[in-house]
Amino acid sequence: MNWLFLTILSVFGASVASTLQRVLMKGDKSNPYSYAVVFHLLLGFLNLCFALLYGSHFSLFSGNIFFLLLASLLWGVCSIFLFKALQLLESSEATILSSLKVVFTIIAAIIFLQETFNIQKILGTVIILAATLLVVNLKNGFKFNKGVVYTLLMALFAGLAIVVDSANVQHYNVIAYNTITNCLSGFVILAFAPRSLGQWRHFIKPNFLAKMLPLAVFSVTQGLMYLTALTYGGNTAQVGTIRQSSVIVTVLLAVIFLKERNSLGRKLIAAILVTIGVILLR
Repeated sequence: MNWLFLTILSVFGASVASTLQRVLMKGDKSNPYSYAVVFHLLLGFLNLCFALLYGSHFSLFSGNIFFLLLASLLWGVCSIFLFKALQLLESSEATILSSLKVVFTIIAAIIFLQETFNIQKILGTVIILAATLLVVNLKNGFKFNKGVVYTLLMALFAGLAIVVDSANVQHYNVIAYNTITNCLSGFVILAFAPRSLGQWRHFIKPNFLAKMLPLAVFSVTQGLMYLTALTYGGNTAQVGTIRQSSVIVTVLLAVIFLKERNSLGRKLIAAILVTIGVILLR
């Protein structure tokens, strides 16, 4: 499997995970720190199961420990802002603003990893971002509130985390790396917000677990595909941009499975544009 195929698989996994995430957080007033802790520790546990199954080897000293801790911190903070945003924003606002993470990824990759990004790839990036804007409903405009700020911060930290991941996975086993970073992210959040475990009873209820477990499985799968794509020669900026097409795929999945047929023509045009953008980024 090449990096592009793995990235496309991660897009579909991320799309399903995003849909489940919205279902989980819609109208929920629970502490977002609690959600972030449970989410990352559960991801860490599932990755550990994969690591034991495949016999993955991990050594803290095979790479830079500082960057390992940095990735864990960035993803932990990113998750906190994501869960906060999902409690406050309409889906159209969150969809548009989260697209900015690809911009942060490209800028950081060029600055810190000295990656090149030629005219063709810039055009592919612009097309994918244009498709993202096309597919959402903009008629009501934006209201600059806490939800918008949280989403912008989430996009910033996600963009930086992707670049750090790209550097780390060149030195660590992917499955073991995902295990450690998710567990560390959970503990980092817990260290800053120790009261987040106060709602533990809510997180062992069957109706909560029925939503959280599928979310965790798809999140783990898409995460492993994404990290493996980076080790198979995928350019950080390219992979980050193609993964942004998960916004469009999420909308199309909603059309097919949730019968959300509003603006169907515009959604189909956006899907075609994303396909063109992905081809330009190869």
